[in-house]
Amino acid sequence: MKSIVKNVTWDIALQSHKCKRNVKHIIAKGDRRLKIKEGRSESHYCMQCAETILKSGLLKINGLIDDI
Repeated sequence: MKSIVKNVTWDIALQSHKCKRNVKHIIAKGDRRLKIKEGRSESHYCMQCAETILKSGLLKINGLIDDI
């Protein structure tokens, strides 16, 4: 079955680093984070930004479903 949601998973940060969406947000070692793989690169997002990203995607998907 085909899916439009590809290469989006949760994982655990192995070291402390900044969130890709907001550099003021720090992802600490051991924190859960959203991982989105695009081509050969991966982007990592803190939980706060992950919620915003996922809700935005859900709104877009629901809009497409409403248009059916």
